[in-house]
Amino acid sequence: MPKEVKDPEEFRKIAQRARECRVKLGVRRIKTEEGTKRIQVLKVKARTPSYLYTIVFEDIDKGIEFVKSLKDVCKNIVILDAELEPKIKG
Repeated sequence: MPKEVKDPEEFRKIAQRARECRVKLGVRRIKTEEGTKRIQVLKVKARTPSYLYTIVFEDIDKGIEFVKSLKDVCKNIVILDAELEPKIKG
């Protein structure tokens, strides 16, 4: 079962023992007065031997900065969306 983590520092500790971390763009639905609205989010997933942990950033720029700080913590970072690759690597 996957688990969602809200705290970036807690996710950083989990990422130290993860086999790989994956970064992808996703969509989250938010309820508004007019109905539901879809917003783009950045998801970072850490695969450990027992669980898949996820942290979601609604602010994509803040998420990219977080992924850049994970480079020395996570052993293997996989970027699943081509449009994110130059922002994270560059």
